[in-house]
Amino acid sequence: MPSYFALLVCVLVGLWSHDAQSSDIPGGTLRLTIVDKATGAVVPARVQVQDNSGAFIVAEDPLMFGGDCDMSDSGAGLTSLTEAVAAFTDRLTNPYAAATQFYSTGQATIKLAPGVAKIIVAKGPEYERAAIEVDVPSHGEVSQTIELTRWVNMPAQGWYSADDHIHIQRPHPDLNPKISAQMQAEDIHVANLLQMGKVRNFRIAPQYAFGAAGHYQEGNYILATGQENPRTHYLGHTITLGAKEPIFNAEKYLIYRLIWEASTAQGGLNGFAHAGFESGPVSPYDSLGILLQHNMLHFLEVLQFNRGGYQVWYDILNLGYRVAPTAGTDYPCADQNIPGHERFYTKVAGALSYDKWLDAVRAGQTFVTTGPIASLAINGADIGGDVTIDSPQSVQIKGQISFNPQRDSISQVELLQNGEVVHRVTPIAGNSRINIDINFPVTETSWFALRASGNERSYSGFATPFHFSMLAPTAHAHTGAIYVTVKNQPGLIEQDRAIAIARTWLARLNDLERTLSEANLQRLAQNLETPDFDGVPTETLLSNRDELLVEIATAKAYFRSLVN
Repeated sequence: MPSYFALLVCVLVGLWSHDAQSSDIPGGTLRLTIVDKATGAVVPARVQVQDNSGAFIVAEDPLMFGGDCDMSDSGAGLTSLTEAVAAFTDRLTNPYAAATQFYSTGQATIKLAPGVAKIIVAKGPEYERAAIEVDVPSHGEVSQTIELTRWVNMPAQGWYSADDHIHIQRPHPDLNPKISAQMQAEDIHVANLLQMGKVRNFRIAPQYAFGAAGHYQEGNYILATGQENPRTHYLGHTITLGAKEPIFNAEKYLIYRLIWEASTAQGGLNGFAHAGFESGPVSPYDSLGILLQHNMLHFLEVLQFNRGGYQVWYDILNLGYRVAPTAGTDYPCADQNIPGHERFYTKVAGALSYDKWLDAVRAGQTFVTTGPIASLAINGADIGGDVTIDSPQSVQIKGQISFNPQRDSISQVELLQNGEVVHRVTPIAGNSRINIDINFPVTETSWFALRASGNERSYSGFATPFHFSMLAPTAHAHTGAIYVTVKNQPGLIEQDRAIAIARTWLARLNDLERTLSEANLQRLAQNLETPDFDGVPTETLLSNRDELLVEIATAKAYFRSLVN
């Protein structure tokens, strides 16, 4: 008997009509099947179809998908299965190619005009893109199987991809198979679906459950509930992963520490979104200065919106705190983006589970990327690991950046020590692997990481080159840190660079304190009370101000102790 969800989708699809829907086009029918070449299994994927006239065609049976970004105080209406499904769509627009694409479960029925149709299929960065041409008859059907080939298999090496920042409404567990299929189409193994909020509305992209009850797993693909709340463009946007229940404190909304204490007690991980922004409406710098001393920061989202912003993370590492780098898309709230564009990989030993994944993130076993694969080892210790040496001496550093030249081109690979570039490699043309294998002298306690940058290539599988992905044409990768301790030498927090960082944060906190002055409150409240983003009511700002000033004073005392 068909499920309620399946019947509902059928009804809604039947009510919709689209200019590019394949059923509107006279001609033949293409029966498309997408398989993983290595396993022979039918797999979900992202598909682009152009008919003989160049028009982009959507299948008659696409995988419906969508998300929720209604941040108005009157929003969050997607609380029922019917409302959630009705908000889904059947297509996405590629702004770089002016192309219409769709998601498929792996089997698609497409009505096409007679003639040669061009088909491109992609499934995340680990698979090569497949491009074929099919001669479509004027009547009848033609069947075509497309095999997807991996250029790298990261799960086979224990590394699993994740997006830490997705806003897809999931108010009912019946949505799990459909959302999971979309994540599988982008090959995202751990999809963190964040219920989002602000003071007046913590029901944006609602989730039906938190904790273990909100986990859904098909093989090595997991959906899990998290939250992006509290969030203000004054103190930044926080992310909590793995908490057992939603955590919300409208009365003391600007005292982020209270939320993090509750989530830490539940075994959750705390981090900040948009950490690549050093300034602006979502920068987390000021809040990080307030919160850092409490040692409850587990990760920072350093890669997003096709930009890597690492300096605040470097500063935190140089103060002796161990924080994992993560990446996320903010789908669908960021324009011109899709789930998994920016993603991160986590090393998990044995069978994948969400709890084991959380532990691995907590241990710093991550690297972020838009496609290239990164690895790093020092004296055999992997990303997130520790090396201790008795005295200043050389260590063996091995690193690699590998990439699919079909989609990426790397221009440089850099080895970092305490945030400074100490070794650089410019790739040789034609090489898709860039290796570092050096003996490097270490004279002080340090952390090391590897980063790469370059461009995304235009895909030219046919005569006219175009971008198939919805990515801006740049490529990034950055490993998490490996820590090398030199016995009887100052720790990271005792070194001169830590003192300079502490002075900078003191200056930021002094400025934040001035911003909260009584003379500025009216203007500040007006700026914060934006109805459709992350506004804070005037009364909340006023009632939280004194306690927030105490939090700032405590933080200033901490940083002064590092300077003196």
